[in-house]
Amino acid sequence: MNRHDRRKERRDNDNPYDSADFKRWADTMRKRLIPKMRDSASVLMIAPDMSTDFDIEFALQIGASILLEKPLILLVHQGRNIPPKLRAIADRIIETNLDDLTMDSADIQLQLTQAFNDFGKQ
Repeated sequence: MNRHDRRKERRDNDNPYDSADFKRWADTMRKRLIPKMRDSASVLMIAPDMSTDFDIEFALQIGASILLEKPLILLVHQGRNIPPKLRAIADRIIETNLDDLTMDSADIQLQLTQAFNDFGKQ
């Protein structure tokens, strides 16, 4: 590695948004995730435990659903704390036991069917 390459690498390390890993991740989000969200009538997401590490991908999807003006349907573990602003932007919150969740359970299917009827299918 020559001196120019080392200087460039140091500059890239100063700004994490300039790193090759971040650029690949952002490109993947722009090419794969955002078009799928744009083409769907609504966005269905499983809300993470907000008391653990901050979920950057979840935050990106929440922001994209707002900017794309998509109805947001959240699956949330029963009893889990949902931040008030997240609760305010969600069009539907389905509380369930995420530990034993099977998407084909009658209760979940009924609630999802109702949400998709109300807001459009994902």
